[in-house]
Formats: sequence, C-alpha cells, structure tokens
Amino acid sequence: MTLHFYYNDVCPFAYRVRLALAEKAIPHEAQIIDLQNIPDWYADISPTGKVPLLKYGDDVVWESTVINEFLEDVFPDPPLLPRNPVVRAHTRIWIEYCNSTFQPNCCGLVFELDESKHEAIRTALLDSLTTIEKTLSETTGPYWLGNQISLVDLTYYPFFEHMPALTEYRGFELPKSLSRVHRWLEAMQTRPSVQVNRQPPAFYIEAYKPYVEGRMDK
Repeated sequence: MTLHFYYNDVCPFAYRVRLALAEKAIPHEAQIIDLQNIPDWYADISPTGKVPLLKYGDDVVWESTVINEFLEDVFPDPPLLPRNPVVRAHTRIWIEYCNSTFQPNCCGLVFELDESKHEAIRTALLDSLTTIEKTLSETTGPYWLGNQISLVDLTYYPFFEHMPALTEYRGFELPKSLSRVHRWLEAMQTRPSVQVNRQPPAFYIEAYKPYVEGRMDK
C-alpha cells in the first residue's frame, strides 16, 4: 500500500513526522496543504482539517505523536522506541512533557499578542529548558536516550529549529549556559533526516511574521 503524507512546511508537528519518515526511510507520497486555503478534498479526509495526516490504504491517522507511534508499529526497523518497557514508558513521559509543557510555552511566546503575558511565558519556557538540560545531562550519549536516537529527539527538535523566530520577535535566545542542550542540538543538526528537511532561520522569521502582527490565526 502507498503511504500518503499530508503536511505544511512551517508546521513543527508535521516536521516530527517528516523526521520519522526520513529516519526510517519509509517510501511515501507527500503533499503540502495550504492551511489558509484547505482544499475540499482534504477537508473530506481529515477529521480536524489540520496537518500532519497519514493515509495508509483506506485508513487515516492524524496527530503527530500518534502518527509516529503508528509508523513505529508498522515499520519497526530501525526502531525509534526502546524495547525495554520501562524505558519506553519514560520515553512517552518525555514526549508528553513536550506536548503539555515545553511546546505550549515555546509556541506561546511567539503567538501571544498580549505583551503583559510574555514575561510569565518566558519564565515557564526557561524552566522547561532547565528541566531538559538536567535530563540530557543524565545521559551518556548525544541523544535523549544516549547513543540511540528516538522519538523523543524527533518530538522536540522542530521547536528548536523554530527558535530564531522567538529571537527575532521576542528577543528570546537559547541560553548558552545550557551546554547539554546545545550539544544535543548540534548532534541533531548532523542527522541526515534533519539536513534534508531543515529550513534556514529566515524561513521561520518570515513565516511567523503574519502571526506576530496579528494578521493570521495560529
């Protein structure tokens, strides 16, 4: 069966899936969806009208975290989740931490138009980055789980690639003191999966401009 992948090249959630597809070298057909002008045919197959979305035969799977686990189930090699049940559970915990804590603050800082709320979001973002630094410092290899890249790394990386927009519009920079985070980021940037998908800082700065100026819904 042909795997169809629908995405938008700005969406960090779709980027997670693009990385998983590349890491696993899964053959697929990809199509960009203009989220400001969603085609009727896409609205017919997507329950939410959002990206990313996979169509595998007659079946549709959506939500980036679910999609990546689906890919792990259907295409298990090379593995992006550990075999050990406890470590696998911890992996899911850190993915949930990204979705519930890190990502909302990272995206919230650039999307929030009320400047009076920026300081609190900035503080929360720094707190979560400190937590990530501590966790990475407890591993021996360059990645979240050590020497083996996993879905945790793919879950977090897109938001770090988007950070130039936070620097441009909110004056937020990744603290140099977070040496372990920088080491992880450098390791991720050398991955072929990242190199074939990454965009330059100017791409994100331009892409986020309408949101920062309040001309577009996020």
